[in-house]
Amino acid sequence: MTKSVLQMQTPDEAEIIFYEAFMHGDIDVMAALWADDNVICVHPGSGVISGYESVMRSWQHILEGSAHMDIRYRVENKMVTDELAVHVVIEEMLNINSVIAVVVATNIYKKFENGWLIAEHHGSVVNTEQKSETLQ
Repeated sequence: MTKSVLQMQTPDEAEIIFYEAFMHGDIDVMAALWADDNVICVHPGSGVISGYESVMRSWQHILEGSAHMDIRYRVENKMVTDELAVHVVIEEMLNINSVIAVVVATNIYKKFENGWLIAEHHGSVVNTEQKSETLQ
């Protein structure tokens, strides 16, 4: 895993690249998307993972441990200031065009000197009975 520098001009650009890296299992791009310190990640069913190295180990485990998947997502809500953006996102995990899981995620982006990076990601699986209500 290599920490390269990406210069994303908007939180929307960072989000698009985040989901592309997730779908394609690209740990190098995933690593470049995150701020260097004071980051937190909560994967569905996990506890709080804090610190850049721990968060990257968790993503490496996820990206190496599963087949590349399709993810259909949409932003449900956005709050943006000059230095901080919070996106609530509905993620549908797909397997052969069939939804196998729905996750509600909160992605928090922070603006740095070189652009926007991820500061926090928190995903929670949606109960299947609630899935149809949530996505309509």
